[in-house]
Amino acid sequence: MGKFTVQRVKAGFKFNLKAGNGQIIASSGIFHLMEECLSAIERVKGCAFAPVEDQTLSSVEPVPFPKFEVQHTDRGGICFYLRDGEGKLLAHSKNYTAKRSCLAGIRSIAENAPDAEVITG
Repeated sequence: MGKFTVQRVKAGFKFNLKAGNGQIIASSGIFHLMEECLSAIERVKGCAFAPVEDQTLSSVEPVPFPKFEVQHTDRGGICFYLRDGEGKLLAHSKNYTAKRSCLAGIRSIAENAPDAEVITG
């Protein structure tokens, strides 16, 4: 079972969603308040089964929010972004070398996020 770990950073708070094996699936940006961070976690849980918009294709099929966006990175890899129903960025993945792995990361959110424990500290 996955877990969200919330940590205090210099400018506020951020979270990581980790799979049962401890691997980080997705990370957040920085939130000024703990309550904002916890609210974003709840939105990730609610958006875990959102559709995927693959922006790496030459012809992109637009998908309404909430959604996962799969994109090429500046470093030549592929990553995903999870946006909520208003289009706000909730979480992002690491840089993957293969699209197959990136899509597996998205599936891992669906498997781990909905029932994930939230650990603050």
